[in-house]
Parts: sequence; C-alpha cells; structure tokens
Amino acid sequence: MKPIELKTEYTISPLGIDTLEPRLSWCLESDKRGTKQQSYQILVSSNVETLLVEKGEIWNTGKIDSNQSFSIRYSGKTLVSGQRCYWTVRTWDHYNIPSDWSDPAWWEMGLLHDTDWQGQWIGGPENPTEYEAAAPLLRKLVQLDKPIVHARAYICGLGYHELWINGERIGNNVLDPGFTNYDQRTFYVTHDITSSLYEGINCFAVELGRGFYALKTPNVWNWEKASWNSEPKLLIQFNLKFEDGSSQWVTSDETWRTTSGPRLKNSLYSGEVYDANLEKPGWTSSDYDDTDWTLVTLIESSPVKLQSQIIPPIQIIDTVQPSRIHLTELGNYIVDFGINIVGWVEFQVQGSKGTSVQLRYGEKLNPDESVYNENSYVSGESQTDHYILHGNGLEVWEPAFSYKGFRYVELINWPEVPEIGSIIGKVVRSSVRKTGTFSCSNPLLNQIYEATSRTILNNLHSIPTDTPVYEKNGWTGDAHLIAETANYNFDLLLFWEKWVQDIQDCQKPDGAIPLIVPASTWGWDHAPVWTSVYVLIPWYLYMHYGDRSVLEHHYTSMKVYADWEISKLNADHTAHSVLGDWVPPGSKDWSAPEGTRLMASAYAYHILKTVVQIAEVVGTASDVEQYTHVAKNIAKSFHKTFFNRDAGIYETEIEAGYRQASNIIPLAFGLTPSEDKAQVVLHLLNDIINVREKHLNTGIIGTKYILPVLTDLGFGELAYAIADQKTYPSWGFWLENGIHTLLEEWELKSRSQNHYMFGTVVEWFFKYLAGIQIEKPGYQSFKVMPHILGPLSQVSSQIETLYGQIKVSWQLSIDGNFSIEVTVPANCQATIFIPTLNSHEVTESGVALRLQDEVIVEDMDLKEYVVCKVQSGTYHFRSCYNRVHLARDYRTKSN
Repeated sequence: MKPIELKTEYTISPLGIDTLEPRLSWCLESDKRGTKQQSYQILVSSNVETLLVEKGEIWNTGKIDSNQSFSIRYSGKTLVSGQRCYWTVRTWDHYNIPSDWSDPAWWEMGLLHDTDWQGQWIGGPENPTEYEAAAPLLRKLVQLDKPIVHARAYICGLGYHELWINGERIGNNVLDPGFTNYDQRTFYVTHDITSSLYEGINCFAVELGRGFYALKTPNVWNWEKASWNSEPKLLIQFNLKFEDGSSQWVTSDETWRTTSGPRLKNSLYSGEVYDANLEKPGWTSSDYDDTDWTLVTLIESSPVKLQSQIIPPIQIIDTVQPSRIHLTELGNYIVDFGINIVGWVEFQVQGSKGTSVQLRYGEKLNPDESVYNENSYVSGESQTDHYILHGNGLEVWEPAFSYKGFRYVELINWPEVPEIGSIIGKVVRSSVRKTGTFSCSNPLLNQIYEATSRTILNNLHSIPTDTPVYEKNGWTGDAHLIAETANYNFDLLLFWEKWVQDIQDCQKPDGAIPLIVPASTWGWDHAPVWTSVYVLIPWYLYMHYGDRSVLEHHYTSMKVYADWEISKLNADHTAHSVLGDWVPPGSKDWSAPEGTRLMASAYAYHILKTVVQIAEVVGTASDVEQYTHVAKNIAKSFHKTFFNRDAGIYETEIEAGYRQASNIIPLAFGLTPSEDKAQVVLHLLNDIINVREKHLNTGIIGTKYILPVLTDLGFGELAYAIADQKTYPSWGFWLENGIHTLLEEWELKSRSQNHYMFGTVVEWFFKYLAGIQIEKPGYQSFKVMPHILGPLSQVSSQIETLYGQIKVSWQLSIDGNFSIEVTVPANCQATIFIPTLNSHEVTESGVALRLQDEVIVEDMDLKEYVVCKVQSGTYHFRSCYNRVHLARDYRTKSN
C-alpha cells in the first residue's frame, strides 16, 4: 500500500491558492484485496530536502488514527502570501504496517490579504461616446538589473484578459477569468513567469476583453445593465525575487501606457470585429515605440472580494478539421465540421487591403444553405466575426474574447477559394477531466452516451450554460437535473463548488434565488423546481465526492432559502411556480400544457426533505424536526389536492389529459401513499405502453425520473424499451436524423442543438445498467446491482472517485454464462448483486462462494440474485443466467 495522486484543493500542484486551510487528499495504491487505511501522517515543509529526512517544520500531524484520505484540512503554521509548501504522507494499513512515504507534492499560496495588492485598477483610453470602445491594449516597460530566480504574475483583467511578456503569451487559458457575480467577487489568476523574464528591459503587455463584465450588446437578460457593468479594467502585480535575495514588485499604476487595439468590438453574443490595418506590430515587445500611446486611466477600486481562481480554467481543448467546404448559390462558402462544437475557428486568408470578410457561425442551415443564427434575445447580429484584411500576404486570425456554438461556418465575401487546411475549428471549454466511462453491446445507447457527454462539455464555460448559441446563461433547473449524470463522467467538484458560491452570491437577504446564476436584474420569478438547485447540487456533491465542506459552508444560507420557500407556500401548503415540466413533446413555447402547482408542490417537498438530510449531516436536531414537520404537511396537502381518486391518477389545476410527469414525480419523491400506488402505476404503464407505444411524453423534469422509477418498480424492460426507441419522441430519433448532440426540444425544429437537460438518461445507464449506486458518501460503500435488460449482452463502466477507480464490467453469453468483474478502491467496500438461477453455482475467481474467504455472502435466498459483500480489490464472479426467467415482464404486470 502506498499513497499516490497527492492533491491540494483537489488539484495537482496548484499555484496561487488563497484558502488558509487547504484540503489535502490522496489515493491508495495496492495490489492486495481488503486494503484499508487505519492511520496517516502528513509532513509539510518549505523544501523537499527536509521531507526526505522525514521532518516537517511547517506541519507534522504525527500519527493520526483515521481512514480519511481526502478533505483533510491543513492546520499547521499560519500560511503567508506566496509561500510554497511541499508535503508528503504515509499511511498504516489495518495490520498497523506503515507504507513508504509518498512522492512529495506541493502547493503555493497566492495573495491572501487585500493589503498584499500594491497596484491600482487601470483602464484603457477614455471613451467619451456611447458607442462600444475597441479592446484596450496596455503595456509597461521595466528595467531588471539582476538575475531572477522566482517571478509570479497575479492578474485580474475584467471581463477577460490576455497577458504577454516580452512577446510571449503567458499561459494556455482563454476567456480568463471565469464568470462570477462581479459585484460580489472576481477572480485573479496566478502565473509562474520566471522563465519569461531576463536582465534588461522587459515588456509587460495586456489586452482586455469585455466578457459579461463589460458587455454592451443589448439582450433580454439585461447583462448590459448589470450593476457591475463598466469598461474593461486591469489589476496586476508581478512579484519578483532575485538571485541576491532581494525582491521587487511591479504593479498596475498610472505609469502604464495604453491605446485602442484592432479589436473594434467583442461580444459574447454578437462576435468580434477586427481590423488588421490597426494592428500594432511588436506591441508586446520591449523594442516597440509607444510614444504615441497615452497614460492609462486610474479606476477607483470596488469593495468586492478578490479571490484566486482555482476552478479548471477555460482552454482550447481540441481542434477539429472541416469535413466539407462547399460553395452556395449565394456565392458564399459553407464550412461543415460534421458535428456541433463550441469555440471558434482559426483561418488563413489572402486578399486585398481593406477587404472585409464575415464568418457566421451556427448549428443549422437555412433552406438556401446560408447559416441560421438568428437570436431574438439579442439585438443586432449573432455569432458573427468580421475581419478586415491588411493585404500584406497570408493572414492568420482567430477570435480571443467570444465563443460560439456551431457546426457550420458561413464565409462571406471570401476573396479566394478556401481549402480544407485553411480553416480549423477550436474546441473551447472549461478544462475538466473525464473521470467516467460507459459502453455496452447496444450501439444506440453508446451513441446516446457520447452525445450526452459531448453536450455537457460544450456547456461548461466556468458556469454550466444552457446553450452556447443563444443564451450562455447558468439556468438553475437545467443544471441540477444534469448534475448527477455529469458527476459520473467528469471531475466537477471544484466547478460545482464555484457555481454554488455564485448562487450564494446572488441570494437576496430574504433567501430568494434567481432562475439563472450569475444573475443581474432578470430571472427573479418564483420557480422552486429550478431554484431547488441550491440544496440539490450541494447534496449531490456530498454524496458523490464525500466532502462535506460545501454543506458546511452553505448550510445557513440554504436554511434561509428553505425558509423563503416555506413563506411562499399557499395557505393549503401547496406551492406555485412560473415553470413546470419544461418542453415535453408537442409543447407550445416550451411550456407543458398542464398546470405548474403540482410540480412546484412536489419540489417544495423535495427541497425540505433534502434540507433534512443535510441537517442530519451538518445541522441540528431541531432543524430536522422543523423541516420534517413542514414537509409532512406538504405531502398531505399534495395528495389531497392533486390525486383524483376516481380516476386513480394525479392531475393539475389545468385540464390537460393524462400527463406522465404529473404521476412519475409523486412516485419518485415518495408522495404517493401505499394504498393508492398500484392505481398510479397501472395508469402510468397504460399510457406508456398502450397510448404512447412505449414512448415517453415528458419534459426535462419527468425525463430525469421516468426510467429510474420504472426500473425500481420492477419494469426495467419497459424503461429499456423507452431508452432504445428510434422514433419520435426519443434520443434515438435525434441520432437517426444525424444529430450527435442533445436538442433543447424533442422535435427536430428545436431552437438549440446543444442542450444537456435531456441527458439524464445517462444517469440511468450508470445506476441501473452498470448498477453502480452510492450507499455511503463518496462511494466509501456502494452497491453494484446490474439490470440485464432487453438484448444487452455486455456493459462496462468506470468511475473515478476520491478513493480511486470503481470498475464494473459484465457479460452474458448466448449459452447463459454470466460473468461480472468489479474493482473496489482501497478504503471502500461494495455490495454486489450477482444475477443467477442457482446460487450454489456462483463462483469468484473460479472458487465456489462458500469456499471463498474474501467474499461474504449476505443473501443466497434472494430471488434472482446472490448478494455478496467485498472489501477493496478486483473480483471475478460467474453464474448461470436465464434471461427469460429473470426479465421482468411489464406486459404481465400491467394486466
């Protein structure tokens, strides 16, 4: 056993963190079964050499009796700004045998106090007009007379910035820093610039973009009227240490010089206008003559919190070659990338000076083959870049401060025939890691999985966005619905923690939460189905990752929110909402035909029940009692108000016929009394099987729960039939029509083709087809109960937890031989359900269960399964299986 993958704040070697008690974590590597950590010891030092002699002058925990291997708060000597800390850990197993010390890791602190910032906020040239000013360029020359051994840049450029030193672009981040509620907090970014500086004259240069901070494009969400909206500005500090032990800092101040750059406009919604004739060749280098530039404008500092950006930054993740370029009858060229991506293109072009070319980005084509990118929510053009040629040979350009969602790019007024190699798509998103995989013997399900993963990634841009084309907003309902699916597939702990902090920053004193986060003046209607995000995502985070920090930090604010929801209840303990089961098949203007009170009331109950769960972890017994009492009153009122006993179904205040979601959600949330459950289930089955021919009829709320509810009720075959459909409405319907991302609507006319909210089917893939379900937070204990449905003969899945990798792979041969391989990380245990006809024929690694000492048989009498409990390690089970015998026949059950 050895500790590996040491992380600080769940990041390998983070630079510039500003929490005084960073969280330390590691995994355990072992080739033995049953590995458990009994104790650990952490050493923290200012240098590696001290660690190598097993000393830690900054922190030595001594031997701590604990199996904890993550979320261990540093509690050594007080940390100071810019401090580099090296650390190592060793562990003891359950036999009290110590491991070797881990390889050393490190973290480095950022600027911890307001007084550490020596510079001033500065801006570009003054703009006396009401028109959008060009992106400002700012620079400063600094003479350095001694060899440099250590240099850091701390930069906050709002809305976006790009930093250059001596002609070299610093870092790989783009669209930096991430989007926050700028009137509450802003992010600064830390760079190691030691290798970029030299003795002599050095040039520091920055270009600023608008982002959401300085957006000027009028839009229905009023971002251009946000309380923080103002011209781009810069705060920057360079902390330098020299070979002789002396130090110096260089800051943003009144001595910096500025001018307007060639980027005449930049908007996240409309795109960019760039005039290459206005370029300043060499402006990022020390030999450039800036005598015609002006001094910068000093800007009064604001009292917002300046915080280190620790989330995975937005970067150029990949490049995509066009699959085809063709000329249209309009005389323009259509570049087809074959799939919906998010980012921008880089192009090469030659033409005459002053020629203005356009690039119009979109997911769809009009009948005349032009790109469709109309956006009624935004004034003016949408997703269009303009580039004005300088005419001096081959020109290469790409945007810097806007991103687009697109499959197609229309080249307008192009001066030459574009070649395939002259344009390339760049995929731009938050650089989150892939941590989960799923595959099976059904190609359609694999395609659904890939389309869902792709769509989620396309919408991660420091916040979870609802569409990269039209809105780019952090819709709360969409996010909490997809969160569990996303957690299975990507490392999102820091990403979600940041966004949950955004929610808290938006929260009003009375507890109200907006529909989109971050938020300005728009989106404050009441919709508990959406704003439940503030309790649901923290709970999902705790269960998936096992770190209770997010619950502890937000518990008080979550209670204020819960109390606000209680205050909004009607006298009869039902709730109201402006939104319900969003975009079911055939919806008009995206709204479901039924009323919203049922869904709102169910979610009011769900919110309070979740707060009760959170209170049991970090709250008090009185909190549990209080919220349980209100939840019970809601539950009683819910059934009394919405259940039609004569019809045996749930109905809303608006007559809309039978609605699947109205009956699925009460079953999912446990709101249906046992005496009425059979009727509700019977009518649900009748609608799905006989009326809808095994199709769903749900919007985004009902869709998340329909397959799990059916499977838990014993109708897994019906759930599988719904997932496997290729006709409308279904996921397969989209794929059959050549769309490989998820749509906003079930219909092909859907406005957006890059919307993750219907991707919750993938959660069902992991939880039921692979069978991986959490029993204790962080998967310290988990269940593996595969459901062998339809014609499936193979499923493989993998999840990276904070303990290590969970792997499940099962196969079923034609002759009925079933095998399953399960890998359990160290420090964890699993309960494994093995499908079988004869419990006495089940083996593990070729040995009968009764003879296998490392497997504890929990239940050999359970129909259809043998239940085993195992500790860490990899296990290989085999059994005999009869698909006909074990398949749950929903036709029989529905009779």
